[in-house]
Amino acid sequence: MGTLTLSASPLLWEQFLVGALDGEAGLRPELRSILPRWQRSRSLGAPSTGQPDEGPSVGSLALVERRARLEPVWHELGGMLEMLSAAPLPSGRVALLADREGVILATRSSGGDFTHHADYVRLVEGACWDETSRGTNAIGTALAESSAVAVVGPAHYAQRHHGLVCYAAPVHDPFGELVAVLDVTGPAGAADPLVLVAVASVAHAAEARLREVAWARVAAAARGGLESRLSREEGPVLVVEPMGRVSRFNAAARALLGGQGPMEVEAALGVSWRVLTDAALRGVALETRLASQGPAWRIHAEAVGTGDGRSALAVLVRLESSGVRSLGMTPGRADSRPVVAEPSSEGRAPRTLSRDLWGADTVVPPGPWAALKGNDPQHRATLREAERFAPTSLPVLLLSETGTGKELLARALHAASAVATGPFVAVNCGALSPALLESELFGHAPGAFTGARVGGAEGKLAAADGGTLFLDELAEMPPALQVLLLRVLEDGAYSRVGESRVRRSRFRLVGATCRDLDAAVRNGTFRSDLYFRLQGAVLRLPPLRERNDLPELAHALLRRLSEEEGLATPSISAAALTRLAAHPWPGNVRELKTVLRLALVRAGGAPVLDVDALPSGLGSPLSPGAQGEPRPAAPPASIPPSQPSAGAAAAGPLRELEARAIQEALALSGGNVAQAARRLGIARSTLYRMAERFGITLPSRA
Repeated sequence: MGTLTLSASPLLWEQFLVGALDGEAGLRPELRSILPRWQRSRSLGAPSTGQPDEGPSVGSLALVERRARLEPVWHELGGMLEMLSAAPLPSGRVALLADREGVILATRSSGGDFTHHADYVRLVEGACWDETSRGTNAIGTALAESSAVAVVGPAHYAQRHHGLVCYAAPVHDPFGELVAVLDVTGPAGAADPLVLVAVASVAHAAEARLREVAWARVAAAARGGLESRLSREEGPVLVVEPMGRVSRFNAAARALLGGQGPMEVEAALGVSWRVLTDAALRGVALETRLASQGPAWRIHAEAVGTGDGRSALAVLVRLESSGVRSLGMTPGRADSRPVVAEPSSEGRAPRTLSRDLWGADTVVPPGPWAALKGNDPQHRATLREAERFAPTSLPVLLLSETGTGKELLARALHAASAVATGPFVAVNCGALSPALLESELFGHAPGAFTGARVGGAEGKLAAADGGTLFLDELAEMPPALQVLLLRVLEDGAYSRVGESRVRRSRFRLVGATCRDLDAAVRNGTFRSDLYFRLQGAVLRLPPLRERNDLPELAHALLRRLSEEEGLATPSISAAALTRLAAHPWPGNVRELKTVLRLALVRAGGAPVLDVDALPSGLGSPLSPGAQGEPRPAAPPASIPPSQPSAGAAAAGPLRELEARAIQEALALSGGNVAQAARRLGIARSTLYRMAERFGITLPSRA
């Protein structure tokens, strides 16, 4: 992903408005970047003055619908937005998530005086910031050019926005389609080029996470194996991912292309990603020359994990010398015209690779537990317990904090189960409204409600038949749906929304939540009969702050991140490891991954990643101890993962320290939750979750 920084003076902007700069772009270097963007804004009819209520806005219902369109990526993008807003950036900024049409779907403020100005210029949910509405601005220009963009002060087309500095980066789905934009905006006087690096890095992390999830979904439903194809084929074979990144190749392809690290397919084969996917989806072969005077090679492309029939999650490329005839190819076809590619002789769909949370490539199956890395005793004990339960048909309940790897564990349980050949279907119960969640789970009949699909929808229960259904954020499921789910678990019977016909689905259920289900049962938000029905096996992955293998995880993750960027892997200094160990890690391993990605960028290729490459606020204790010392990185005692009570896991000196720190921050902030969260150095949503876990009453989120 390229980056672009646009800046200009007020004088240049005024000269542009009166037409004095027309035709000057080729003569004045300072105009080469900004003038074409201003001219595009003018041709779109964007207002050059700007008003507080300028541009179209969408209502609350339309906003819900737009968020629903981003499902299933909404959960991942929402987590990245939380991470971006909680990053140690200067105060007085707002983090935004906009859809592919420039409509802001969610905002997170760092507080300060800028909050009022953000409302004034319509940096609010529902406002549209495409270039047609606002002219040159980071969100709209990032959408228009599919590039990370910084727009500083008067470089904004609308005069009302000259006091802003905006940093935005697009997010593409696993098929290469632009789906959203992440943005950080603040006062122009606080411009900092490192913020653009941070935003672009978080957007890159979001794309990587979406690819991981998509790869794992394909792996659950497919057969065969890309790994076996790569090793079995004698000729050159490679795997290409959006937007043309060559992710894997066998020895023959490595020798032919002369590459060791990451490469782009257009540079390697002279064929763009779009042309390659089109050939794969249409079933035609292509021809290329790897050198101007070299022999011609025929490209046979197979789509892996097709989306809407117009895109693919990856393409398996097999290269064949044009002088060699292979099984199924038409004799004598050595010209450059496309020929119809024959189906794979194996007759099976390829098993794909999934990338675990720490970046290791793992074939699923076999070896499903290898994806959950680490040598912490609690962590390994949980995996041993999971391995015992995996072959059974018992439901499994995962009670762990966010970012610890619950979905990875769920996928490993599926891969080691008796239904491993069936599908793995994941549903996030907290990402959808009750009505949408019911339709997503149970499906709906044609015309069941306004906006229902013409042919109806089968739903996730039908999709999971014969496999595993993973319900993430299970505690967020509304009571009415809990009753329906209980019936399905009893006899497999259910009906689609708007339909009386009884259907059946048999699946292995894995549920997960970061909430205290014992407390939810006591206060009536979670049904006790469903809770007892789910308690076949209870597993807990320890949070990162309670693990003793953080250095190992950090080194492994940094090695993988360096490989992705084509960089030499730096070592981590003892001081940096000490700083990492002192951090409370509310986002757990997912947060560690983002921190190390940012640190790798800031290190600038240095052989040792030192403290100065880490975010400045990292390692600040959640609360000082009695003597003013930071709290220890590891707890004094470990809690066995097989204990049934989630409340018991919250006991111990470390948790007491956290609860006391929250109470002290609230007292010092006069009960203001946002101020208390800033004092603690955590996101407001994290503070709500921790307070609920410790039984601390907070003011309503409203």
